[in-house]
Amino acid sequence: MKSDERVARRSFLVGSAGIAGAVALPAVASAQEEDAAHDVYEVLVNQVGYEAVGPKRAIIAAWDPRKVPLFFAVIDRAGRTVHRGRTTPAGVVDDWQRDRFPAGPDHHWIADFTAVNVPGEYTVEATGPGCKGTSWPFRIEQNALERYTLSQVIHYFRDSRSDGQYDKADRRLAIPGTSRFWDAHGGWYDAAADWGKHFTQLSKLSYFNTLSIPLTAWVLFAAHENLLRRKDANFASALSWLLDEGFYGADFLTRMHESGKSFYGSIHQPEADDLSIDPTKRTMDAEQMNFREGGGVAIAALARASTYGISGEYQPAEYLAAAVDAFAFLQANNVALTNDGKENIQDDYNALLAATELAKATGDTQYLRAADARAASLLDRLASWRNYRDYWRADSADRPFFHPSDAGLPVVSLLAYFDIAPAEMRGSIAAVVRRSLEFELAITREVPNPFGYARQLIQGRAGNRYSGFFMPHDVSRPGDFNWWQGENARIASLAAAARHAARVFSDGTVDTDAAFALRLGDYAQNQIDWILGRNPFNTCMMEGPGRAAALYLEYADAAGSWRWLRSAGGIVNGVTGKSDDGRGLHWDPGQASTGPNTDWRWLEQWLPHSTWYLYAIAVGGPRLP
Repeated sequence: MKSDERVARRSFLVGSAGIAGAVALPAVASAQEEDAAHDVYEVLVNQVGYEAVGPKRAIIAAWDPRKVPLFFAVIDRAGRTVHRGRTTPAGVVDDWQRDRFPAGPDHHWIADFTAVNVPGEYTVEATGPGCKGTSWPFRIEQNALERYTLSQVIHYFRDSRSDGQYDKADRRLAIPGTSRFWDAHGGWYDAAADWGKHFTQLSKLSYFNTLSIPLTAWVLFAAHENLLRRKDANFASALSWLLDEGFYGADFLTRMHESGKSFYGSIHQPEADDLSIDPTKRTMDAEQMNFREGGGVAIAALARASTYGISGEYQPAEYLAAAVDAFAFLQANNVALTNDGKENIQDDYNALLAATELAKATGDTQYLRAADARAASLLDRLASWRNYRDYWRADSADRPFFHPSDAGLPVVSLLAYFDIAPAEMRGSIAAVVRRSLEFELAITREVPNPFGYARQLIQGRAGNRYSGFFMPHDVSRPGDFNWWQGENARIASLAAAARHAARVFSDGTVDTDAAFALRLGDYAQNQIDWILGRNPFNTCMMEGPGRAAALYLEYADAAGSWRWLRSAGGIVNGVTGKSDDGRGLHWDPGQASTGPNTDWRWLEQWLPHSTWYLYAIAVGGPRLP
């Protein structure tokens, strides 16, 4: 993900409607080759692994609805069949069938093998009339994703650290409009081809601020807390690494705080067609960040960092002092710092997280009162429209809240506050969290949806409302840079919210509701499975395991370029809608198919994707007997 200044490289040269016309088509296959390809089922699985006790499903896709995959088998590494079953029809997704690139099989069946719980490595094989297919290998075992992805994800953040000549230049950046300089070294680069560092992006918009560095810092600490709570000795190294990386983030946030104010929020790297960019050309923004631009979650991360008795370059008291100072400033000045002079749901959940962590760190009742007030405002934000009940409203009326990367944060912030909430508010919090998540479950199953991909209630630029799978392409204002990209952070954030809520509803924190917790766990698993390969393009979106995403070929010369390197544990942007309103299905299999200067929308790694994945994996599944 790039900042607004990156228009030159990121302009969508042909527009979504024109991509098909710009496609460089491969050589035409013979009729016999096409028939042979259409006689192979795509057997789509989570290509890393499934929990031994938990839902396990493969999606079988076929080109021809008459070629029904009647049976499936689960095969172990030694070639033995350990489970046989019949498939269940799951139909087609009308949106995707009407408008899809690249083409693929779009008739679906489900193979449920939840009963298989013996640890091991397996494949799923499907057979039917004249067709067969085999999945990518995967594992089944306890804590499979923790064991096989946590190390890579945590080290992805380490690989993303600002370093070398760019970081050296960041130690003395001019503050625009002043004669002063600022030490802005540290932090994490924003994306695979963006050596800028950001608190947020899309700040000119009211409802779509995407949280980057401060969110990562806070999630590293939150993940540490969640793994510690699970009391598993196997997490020992992960716990140590999470704190090391969390303090690295906290050091950067402290450095970006200006006494008596909030935080400086962005360092920009000029674009060029190669990597030999002059480090002295890096620039820093002069604006102070408000709550929804990352100021709130930065305060939360710093407050949390102050509680460990250990620290990074700064002392715990310095982390806390920066958090306290920034919170006081934003309490008085937040509205004036917003783009439109009005607070909305993003201010509520970010300020709630800030006040909650300060209350936990200090025990000061002023922060508890501030958290109570923000929680009360958030609890009053469920709205209904037509047959859609209990969605989050973003504004003072009934505009639905939908978000490209942080859709789960309202629930996550309320559940963080739940631990310190007055007894009389806990019932209300649990009820609102439940109602909001029932909405998410309902809208996701509103239409045939074999993959269980998290759907959303959308309001277009013209004010039209509709439900859909993907973000519209017109979230930017007319005349602004046209930003849109894959939504792996969004669905990972919803998985994080659902898993956290499932734990609350299954561990006795509130009245136990095992059935609801299991439904939430299943919903979350569907999002994780999509990211890790059980998606229509049979691609693991995380670098390292599984069938890899295509190379990121932006700025390709005639022979093709792969200069934008990705890191293991990083997650690419992912699948998008194909049309301007977000309908349809679009994936980029490589520059040869989509043309230059477009690949980033699908194939670039971005900090929030792995951040939200980390939260979802660390919190774990429902705690059921």
